[in-house]
Parts: sequence; C-alpha cells; structure tokens
Amino acid sequence: MLHPVSGNKVEYDIRTYRYHRKITSEESETPLKCKVTAGAIAGTLIPMALIAKKQNVKLYQIKYGIKELIVTSTCAIAGGTAAGMLAEKEHAKQKLNEGVFQFMNATVPTLICGGLFKLSNKFKAINNNAFKIAGTFVGLFAGMHIGAAISNKINDPQDIVPDRKLTIKDSIANVDDALGVLILAKIPIAKKLHVDKLLPAIFSWCGYRAGMSN
Repeated sequence: MLHPVSGNKVEYDIRTYRYHRKITSEESETPLKCKVTAGAIAGTLIPMALIAKKQNVKLYQIKYGIKELIVTSTCAIAGGTAAGMLAEKEHAKQKLNEGVFQFMNATVPTLICGGLFKLSNKFKAINNNAFKIAGTFVGLFAGMHIGAAISNKINDPQDIVPDRKLTIKDSIANVDDALGVLILAKIPIAKKLHVDKLLPAIFSWCGYRAGMSN
C-alpha cells in the first residue's frame, strides 16, 4: 500500500504485504496440516486399538511395556510421515528423512532405558527408584545422540548435506520415553498422575512433526 509523506516522496508500507503473505501461507498449509494430523492420529489409534483388544481393556486402560511403546510411537510417526509425503510430494524425501529421525529419536532412548531398567531388576543394589530415575535421564541423553547419529548415517550415508541436529523440540518429544520408563519402573508418582494417558498425544505429535517437515 502506498502512503504519501512530506514533499513528493511516496513510501511503500511493507507491513500490509507481509501480513497478506502470512495469511496466504497459513491458508496454503491448512490442508497439509489437517492431512498430517489425521495420519498421525490414525497411526496412533490403530495400534492402540489392537493392543487394547489383545489386553482386553479400553484404550485408556492399556498397560504399556517396551513393545507397546515402540509399536505405538512407530505407527504414529509412520502415519504422519506417509500422510505428509502423499500430500506434499515435492518434499517427500525430506519428510521421509525426518520420519527416520523421529523413529530413531523415539526408539533408541526407549531401548536403552528399558535395558537399564531390566539391569536394575537383576541386581538388588541398584533395584531402586533412584537408580531407575537416574538411568532414565542417562538413557534419554545417550539414546537421543545415538539415535541422531544413526538416522543421519541412514539418511545421508555419503555425508553430503549437514547433519540433522537435535533441537529442544526433539528433547520434548522424548517425554514419552521418560514417562514410559517411569511407568515400567512403577514409580509411584507416575501412577498417581496417570502419565500413561499423555502418551498417545505425544506419539501423535511426533508423527505430526515428521509429516510437516520440509
């Protein structure tokens, strides 16, 4: 929009253009967001339904073990990634790469934490909540970096492009691993707060992130 100022000068108000561009961008992303959200939620609910049927319980009564955690998070990421790839084919490769990263970010820390948890059960000296909680943080930290290294190697074996770095959001995504291990370890506060009810939302969010990546 042009606005006259002193003399014969005319200024261009860039704010109007930026606002219009922002609205246009948001409108173009809305269908993608809806499809990816649907894919991530479907990817979360389908394995949950199968697990609930196998355990003969309601969805919100599922008892999560390592297998249930990995299967549900994997399917959620696969659902979001697939939906994003189909909806935005020009960025399919980037979305697949992010899907691999999210899968490793969700799986490797869970396996390490689960291993430390099983180890604590075998030795009385470390079979306590303090070790399990400490082991959770150590497992998450180590697992995230190991998972990132593996995914970067898978996505870019020739090391042509810069590595995908861990971000704060990636750390937040590992809340599901932390909650999962607390549930497995039967930490009292985990049961009191019903943290297992938060897991499906976190799984879906990981799938959404993968599907929206470009």
